[in-house]
This record gives sequence, structure tokens and C-alpha cells, in this order.
Amino acid sequence: MTEPTSERQTQVAAPENVAKIHEAVYSLKKIYLYQNPTFKSSERKAGYVQKPRVFRPMFVVDGYAHSKDGRLRYHVRDVNHQSKTDGWQGYITTQFAYVRPVYYHSSHKTLTAINPKGVNEYTNKNLTNKVRNFKQGTVLRVKKFVTHNLTTRYQLTNGHYVTGNRKLVKMGRHKQPKQVVLKQGLNRYRDADFTKKNGHFAKGDKIAVKRFTFSHQDSIKQGGTKRFEVKGGFISTNPKLVRAYYK
Repeated sequence: MTEPTSERQTQVAAPENVAKIHEAVYSLKKIYLYQNPTFKSSERKAGYVQKPRVFRPMFVVDGYAHSKDGRLRYHVRDVNHQSKTDGWQGYITTQFAYVRPVYYHSSHKTLTAINPKGVNEYTNKNLTNKVRNFKQGTVLRVKKFVTHNLTTRYQLTNGHYVTGNRKLVKMGRHKQPKQVVLKQGLNRYRDADFTKKNGHFAKGDKIAVKRFTFSHQDSIKQGGTKRFEVKGGFISTNPKLVRAYYK
């Protein structure tokens, strides 16, 4: 007996750039999660604002559907674990300009660790047996591009592996600010959301930069403003206030 299928469960012939079933995707621009594949504003379950790359909202595809006018949709599960929407299910767009796979699908000779927490190096391609953590800004040399189930990895020249997750690494070389010089007096805060002042620097002060991050990292309603982490807290990255140096 043939098992009945619904429109969502039917695995349609996916065009190029459309994610596979069980693959992770993230949103590049503001999107909504809908109750049904024919999108209506009255049936929006949640909205996700445009976020910096390292904190983009993420979903797992568990099926496809078509709207009444034939538009392909993803049926997804929200996997933003710090949000109240974690675990919610519904439909989102498949437009590549708005939603695309979290993992790289192509080989690159060099990568840069971009996540504020860095990226881990492992001896095994299933990302077990951690060796160390590469801090944000580290440039990695790649020997080979490999796949693992529906995810991707990069084998480094030493034979070890890092993830192909775009929220953690970015193709090519990307310079990391090492120091800032203040153009005017500037407050320091205890966190990237600037919830409490915990220090002040004077015009002309030179300050070492540990990394950059963004405010409201776990929010799906607030986009996030770039901050520099320095000793003792966080400061603005506004070029009107600070001059960044990369050497």
C-alpha cells in the first residue's frame, strides 16, 4: 500500500540553490514565518529582522510546499535556541536573495574565522576530538573541501577540519582591527548592548581590540549594531568616534 503524502511531504524536484530536506538555512533579509504556503499577513507566526551574518536567524528544512500561484516554499523548523520561537514550524520563502544554505557548497583555498567566539579545529571530519579554537580574524589555509551528511567541512593543510558554516567562517582573507584611536571621549560598557556604563576613555587614547561583535545577538526583532570588545568591556565602532588600525 502506498503511503499517502501531503503537499509539504512531497519532495519536489528542487531547483539549483534550493536547500535539501534536513539542510540548515538562514535568512539574509527580513522574512516571516507563515502558517500556510500561500503567504498572508494575517497568518504570520513570527518575523525575523535582517541580522549581521554571524547572528542570522537559522532554520532546518523539513519539507517543501507550493503556494496557490505555484511559488515554492520551505517548510521549516526554527532552531534559534535563545528565542521564544525555537522549535516553531511553518513556511518561509525559498528566494535565494532572502534565504540560503548555512553551509558553503564550494571549495575555497583560504577562510577567515569571523564568529566572535572563533571557530574550532578538530581531528575528525565529524567535528570530534577538538584540537583548539581559532580566534576571530585567523586566516585558515585549506587543503580539501569535504561533505559530512548534509553539512560541509574544510580540511586544513595540517589534515584537521573546521566547519563550513557561514556564520563561523568566510571565504578569503578579512583583516581584523588590532587597535583603535579615539577621535573624542568615549564610554565603555559592560556588554555589547550598552546596558551599563563601566568606564570612560579620553580623546586620543589608543585601545587594543580583542574582537568585534554585535548588539542584540539573540534577538529576532532587533538587527544589531557592531561593537569592539576591549579590555573591561565594549565600545562603539562608529568611524566618526574611533579610527581603526589593522596592523
